[in-house]
Amino acid sequence: MPIDGPLLRQLLGAIEADSLVFLCGAGLSMAPPSNLPSAINVAKSCYDRWVAIEALDPALREDLAALADHFYVQGNFRTGFLRIVPWPDLLGVPNPGHAAIGDFLLTRAAHAALSANFDPLIEYWGRERKADLRGAIDGREAVTFAAGASPLIKFHGCMDRDREHTIWTDKQFAEPLIQDRTNTCTQWINLHLPGRHVVVVGFWSEWGYLNDAMATALQAASASAVTVVDPADSGALAAKAPRLWHNLAALSGAFEHVQMSGADFLNELRQEFSRTWARRFYALGAPLAMATGVTITAPPDSDAMDAEELYDFRRDAEGVPYAQACTSRTPPPDTAQTALARLALRAAGATNEGAWLRYGPNLIRVVNGAGQGIESIKGKYKEPAVLHAADIVLCAGAIRLGLPARIIPKSRGASIVRGAAASASTWLSFEETKAEVGL
Repeated sequence: MPIDGPLLRQLLGAIEADSLVFLCGAGLSMAPPSNLPSAINVAKSCYDRWVAIEALDPALREDLAALADHFYVQGNFRTGFLRIVPWPDLLGVPNPGHAAIGDFLLTRAAHAALSANFDPLIEYWGRERKADLRGAIDGREAVTFAAGASPLIKFHGCMDRDREHTIWTDKQFAEPLIQDRTNTCTQWINLHLPGRHVVVVGFWSEWGYLNDAMATALQAASASAVTVVDPADSGALAAKAPRLWHNLAALSGAFEHVQMSGADFLNELRQEFSRTWARRFYALGAPLAMATGVTITAPPDSDAMDAEELYDFRRDAEGVPYAQACTSRTPPPDTAQTALARLALRAAGATNEGAWLRYGPNLIRVVNGAGQGIESIKGKYKEPAVLHAADIVLCAGAIRLGLPARIIPKSRGASIVRGAAASASTWLSFEETKAEVGL
């Protein structure tokens, strides 16, 4: 089920106004291909490992907070409970929801993301793209880390950072360190949430203390709108965490529940954000097209792309290799020449193949040259091998500092057998490309 039009426009407007805040929970990381276990399954794993050592109440087997309480009261929470947590099961592959949150934070399309998850999958998605995306575990770090991206606040803790003080039971809130961390997170929330559009994704955890803690943090704040995204019906969510449901509904008069997978919702929002980016990108190139006699007749090629293809499209437009991450919320002015090149190819009849264009026999990738030397730009594109390389990398706005030794060798074509990076392609300026392909 797609996001309805009015809500989608409202969310895109929140991005434009720097007022979008995400609240993420365990449901986000349970979606494929991450497939992280639920709180109940974590409880079962811990219970089954310990029950041979100590007779446990069977009711604890499906109640993670109560099981953590049991260890805390006995005094062996860190020496016992934390050592039987199935930490490797809490790692996995980032899913489209993690990708969307990471993208929104690095481009500052979102003002912030608050996460109850201590898995590092959002951060892993960033690291795979050489982005310094760090999870803050208190309000002070949220301020410090904001220099590199919008804050990712992990108020539950982080398994990569100070795992011994991840929060599993409300009894930990009496500890000075946890109390300080909680207070600074609450202060940050109360400072940054007013007037923002809060999107709650997969937060309805079975961990009751998390619901109560988040409800306490939210009770003094307000928001312009609240959108809860969860496949369950509203009655089930209200019954599962009545205090959290009440406080979220009270945050704003504009309260809406969307019955949809969180990962699917985020992926669709990311796709529409990228399409908005693409429309602005082409608008930058339109005056140049008119001035050079290019007739804009073909529909924008971005309409046919999925979220990942659109991300590659944006990276090419920014001049960012596929091994790195996008950083711009809107197209920079220096992308106008790149937009012109794509518009000219489309007007001549080129068709899109993912983020690239097919013109006659040639597969053409258009990247932003931004007035640099072609060889210098080519040297920056150290990318993972792909199934095939583009025949031509059109380096829009770049200049040739020396004569090319050759254009396209007669014997070379795109290979689907061996891996090939962008450096295996022939790199040409816009003018060289037009001469080569007869544009």
